[in-house]
Amino acid sequence: MQILKVKTKFFLLLSILSFFFLSCSTQKNGINRKDRSIQPNWVQQRPVSAAYYVGVGYANKTLNPIDFQELAKKKALTDMISEIKVTISSNSILSRYQNNSNLNQIYASDIKVNTSAMVEDFEVVDSWENKTDFYIYYKLSKEEFEAAKKRKLSAAIEQSINYLDNAEKLSLKENFMQIVRLRVKALSALQNYLNEDVATIYKGEQVYLVNEIVNQIQNQLYKLQVRTDVVELKGKIGKPIINPFTASVKLNAENLFVPFVPLTLKANQTKFDYGSSAETDQNGIATFSLNKILAKDPIQQVKIMVDIATIIKTDSLNNLLKNILTNIDAPSTNFRLVVEPVKIYMNSNEKILDKTMAFNIIEPQLKRKLVESGCNFVTDRKNADYEVKIIANTLDLGVMWGKMLQANINMDISIVEVRNDHEIYKDALKDIKGFQLTPENASKDAYNNLLSNFWEKVYPNFLNELLLADH
Repeated sequence: MQILKVKTKFFLLLSILSFFFLSCSTQKNGINRKDRSIQPNWVQQRPVSAAYYVGVGYANKTLNPIDFQELAKKKALTDMISEIKVTISSNSILSRYQNNSNLNQIYASDIKVNTSAMVEDFEVVDSWENKTDFYIYYKLSKEEFEAAKKRKLSAAIEQSINYLDNAEKLSLKENFMQIVRLRVKALSALQNYLNEDVATIYKGEQVYLVNEIVNQIQNQLYKLQVRTDVVELKGKIGKPIINPFTASVKLNAENLFVPFVPLTLKANQTKFDYGSSAETDQNGIATFSLNKILAKDPIQQVKIMVDIATIIKTDSLNNLLKNILTNIDAPSTNFRLVVEPVKIYMNSNEKILDKTMAFNIIEPQLKRKLVESGCNFVTDRKNADYEVKIIANTLDLGVMWGKMLQANINMDISIVEVRNDHEIYKDALKDIKGFQLTPENASKDAYNNLLSNFWEKVYPNFLNELLLADH
């Protein structure tokens, strides 16, 4: 009887252990867990948490059979980042530009990138899938995110102040541009925090560090004086001004020229090609030449100014900080540019069926276009810069069908430089058809069809050669 009791206890223990191991095994293999065919609550209704930022991503496995998991993960991360609200502090550098729509658009774009860089150590809470759908659920501790953000900001402030300290050790007279660039680097260390006040102790005082550095750069640039001996330059539209001219840069309070300062030219209109920026040499002198004058306005005011865009070019700055810095007031000086129009003598020989027309068709339309581009027309060839030659004539091709007649037209066009009688451009359109009930009307239709082809296929190169090419 005692043996039977022992055996009974043994089998009971064995049954319990077997059930335990079987239970662990089935749970491990997902057999005894919740039915995976049933969507979990977080799929059916997006979770909301006071302690966590939450992100849920979805991908269709049928549409994305290979990369559905990566797609869902990216969507979950984007969803989680969208919960992180970013505000603009009233003491931040961005608060100065609240009404600048361009900067606001750049900020809206850049802030997503900046926030993404801040996100780390998020958790994968769960995932769920069936034959066609895949979902993934992320969460990020709000407390941990803020703590990590503060650590990164503290490190960025330390790095920024280190650059400022190095700048303070240099002489403004001997290292002007190096000091500017160190201050730009100090800003770049803080470029992810342009919307925050970045309050810290600097030189024994509490300052808003980003604002402080921007002010330092602005005040340093105000110490420069840009000068030129040029009062007025004359040139023709589309042509270069061959003779170079110079500008100098000095320190205001000192009679010292400043080397290695990049300068650029800027007009009140935008249609100019001044080439690349010029940098002052060891003697503080920069040399410029005008490559092409593209604006037709007869009088242009041109600025020679410190080129901030070139100063910051080598630094890895985000678009927002680049725009803030290029909006800084740069020292400049002005000169006047007098733009003379290109003078053209038009020589158009247009015919219909070998007969000269009472009124040309191509010539008046071409003149109107060229006047809009800043050209003038002269009646005496010797007073012209260029002669434009047009030869056009139609040919009767007879009946096409029924009473419908057809004609074709051929046109040659060329540009001759008058001063040396040199042909600089030539093109043609051949066998352009026209259709009407009389040969004359078919010829006029051919002229109209030729003009459509001319504006599309010939005129852009024609205009470029006439106005923009260097001869």
